[in-house]
Amino acid sequence: MSNRKVSSFTVRFFWPLMLCLGLGLMALVGLTSYRSDLHLASQNLTDATQYVKQQRTAYDRFNDTSVTKSLMRVIENAQQIDREIQYKIALTGEATLNTDDLRRYTYEQRLTGIILMNEHGVVQREYSTDGLDYAALRGYVTMDTVLGTAQFPIKTYTARIRLDDGSYVDLAAHGRTDEPGVIVVYYHTSAEYATDYNLIIQNLLEGYDPGTEETLVVTSGDSIIAANREGLAGQNVDDVPVLRSIRENAHGGEMTRVRAGSGDGEWVYCMLERGRDYYVYAYMPLTRALDTTPKNLLFTLVAYAMVLFIVIMIRWRLKHVYQEEQLRREQSYQQQLKDAARKAESANRAKTEFLQRMSHDIRTPINGIRGMVEIGDHYSEDLAKQAECRRKIWDASTLLLELVNEVLDMGKLESGEIVLESCPFNVIELKDGIRQTMERAAAERGITMTDRTEVKHTTLIGSPLHLKRLLMNIWSNAIKYNKDNGSIDLTCREVRSDGKIAWIEFICADTGIGMSEEFQKHLYEPFTQEHSDARTSYNGTGLGMAITKSLVEKMGGTIECRSKLGEGTTYCITIPFAIDSSAAPRVEETAALPAATPEGMHVLLAEDNELNIEIAVFVLENAGVTVTKAVNGQDALDQFAASAPGTFDAIIMDVMMPVMDGYQATRAIRQLDRPDAGSIPILAMTANAFVEDRRRAYEAGMNEHLTKPLEPEVVLRTLAKYRSK
Repeated sequence: MSNRKVSSFTVRFFWPLMLCLGLGLMALVGLTSYRSDLHLASQNLTDATQYVKQQRTAYDRFNDTSVTKSLMRVIENAQQIDREIQYKIALTGEATLNTDDLRRYTYEQRLTGIILMNEHGVVQREYSTDGLDYAALRGYVTMDTVLGTAQFPIKTYTARIRLDDGSYVDLAAHGRTDEPGVIVVYYHTSAEYATDYNLIIQNLLEGYDPGTEETLVVTSGDSIIAANREGLAGQNVDDVPVLRSIRENAHGGEMTRVRAGSGDGEWVYCMLERGRDYYVYAYMPLTRALDTTPKNLLFTLVAYAMVLFIVIMIRWRLKHVYQEEQLRREQSYQQQLKDAARKAESANRAKTEFLQRMSHDIRTPINGIRGMVEIGDHYSEDLAKQAECRRKIWDASTLLLELVNEVLDMGKLESGEIVLESCPFNVIELKDGIRQTMERAAAERGITMTDRTEVKHTTLIGSPLHLKRLLMNIWSNAIKYNKDNGSIDLTCREVRSDGKIAWIEFICADTGIGMSEEFQKHLYEPFTQEHSDARTSYNGTGLGMAITKSLVEKMGGTIECRSKLGEGTTYCITIPFAIDSSAAPRVEETAALPAATPEGMHVLLAEDNELNIEIAVFVLENAGVTVTKAVNGQDALDQFAASAPGTFDAIIMDVMMPVMDGYQATRAIRQLDRPDAGSIPILAMTANAFVEDRRRAYEAGMNEHLTKPLEPEVVLRTLAKYRSK
């Protein structure tokens, strides 16, 4: 066949072929879109109904759990007050609590009020913080079930009382063990808070965003109790044609098409699901359910026409466009190769510099530790030399620990993984605690420290752990780089506040060696130090100020530095903190309690490292503590489960162990069916010292978080805290 005949044949059948192809494509797209729309509509209706059922179940479970926790709390409060009475009798010989005692107990245990009655229901003494007293609660506190606890001191009564104004009272009554009588404690929740705190099914529906046009309705009987569309809640199902039609025609769990009423009513796709004591209706208009089908058809028609146009135009442009595209890709590829090579070179250079610095900084204290061990071995009979070697080993290990902590902190900050706390703290107590720690090091060099405080709002909300870290960096530098017999002037003042936020300014001015103007431009860069001998002379790492600036900025604050070489340095840090408006006024202690010690306690120690075991056993047994050792989490679980209740007073649990780690072991212990499984103190012992690590320990069921290297004083003080619990 000649070329002319082929061309004639192509022209003759091109358009009919394109027309048939277009019609076939439209039919395929229409059928596929229709089925897809139906499937999506069914899925949306199913998801909507299941969402309501799941949220309703969660709503019931949440409120039941909330009530139980609140009642358990007031029971523990009542029992604690009885123990306080016993303690006062043992301490002073007096069995009567005065109003100051009740006021203190009320604030300490965050109660609304306390009532002390004799066995006949006559008030002996009471205290209330909001006017809700014996007279208002008389009908409840004089019930037989309440007064009956006076005859059975081990018996406790508790109940949640709904008041007429919509508020409620969580109340607990406990029999006194020193004499016939009843201790009543209660916590009053206002009507406004009770309404906001309790979930209701209507809130759940209003928060649901279906993404299309589903209407969700929840009914109890024939009454509509909740809906995500205005005007439906409160109506009867029979008064809403579409709901009446769904009830008559829909099958449980299946999507059905019905008319929204009789006659020419709109068609809707619907689904009906039944719950325990309610029905869930979900429906959407047919036009919305099949919304994408006409759009897809129109899009296909336009796209097909454009493709035809492109096919016609591309034949004579194909070669030219192809060449341009190839040239562009080649240029782009070459540029990408250059950029990748440049980035790789920069990354390798930064990595090499980091490893070189770390190799030097880590090996220096390690060399000191190993060298002092060898010197100590040589002078094994010289006690003075032995003491000097131990002190230098301690100083070198402290520097090594500081370096590791700062490298980890810097890595967390650069990767954005650092987690700030949001908890109440007293800024004056935090500042004074740091100053007292620093004064000892300053006194060794004859450096005087003056302190000036001008803060109106002392109780703030923020991240005290990280605030303490950055202040210690600044203040320790003021000592480290100061001159002998120099001075440090510390200032903490409230710059301004708006009732919700207080801007606190910390100023540290020293008479040290100062910094040059050129170095101040690089002050906050990691591993930057002005003097080449800084690591040797001052034991610096060059990371402190980089960490400090990152922490200040993460907390939303600012840091300024003014320094002159040879004259000293002044740092000014300003950080905004939320004001803790709920902080209770501080109550002065009337008498100091004797310091508790862990002597006589029996502790289960779970640790897999033999050296760590030896250190922990030495610290504990030296304080009079009996220690039982477990080599992993599974061993600790088995030994605790096999022991009689009350055998162990506390468990010290390492986190990272073979077979079963500390978190898993703690959860398993808390789930054991024995009386002390939920109450025995479990103290985490770990080298993971970040905020998220402490939070993970608490979530696993641990009571405290002790970081390695262990500080004996902290370990013993923490154990002693749980001695009487």
